[in-house]
Amino acid sequence: MTIHYTPELIEYMNKKKNHTILVELVEINNTDLEVVELHIYLPHPNQKEKFLKEKRYRTVTTEVGEVLLPPYPLQIQEEVTFSLKKFWIFASVKCDGIKI
Repeated sequence: MTIHYTPELIEYMNKKKNHTILVELVEINNTDLEVVELHIYLPHPNQKEKFLKEKRYRTVTTEVGEVLLPPYPLQIQEEVTFSLKKFWIFASVKCDGIKI
């Protein structure tokens, strides 16, 4: 698996002084509807330790930093690209190449 970052995301990570990307599986279970989605973001250092120790996430080291992946089976393509998505003043991390 090859992991790429866009220059905008690298700049954002440097600005935030956080070079860890967390790929979290989020499940919303309502009585009528069940939704499972990937939530991708830069975790707080305390969160990082919790996901590694308690939730058994695995670390993939890259040239920019690291990516934390859940212990669940995901569809991961050979090339994964992380980018920065901006909406007005809000920023989020977007991923191409990882699916549920």
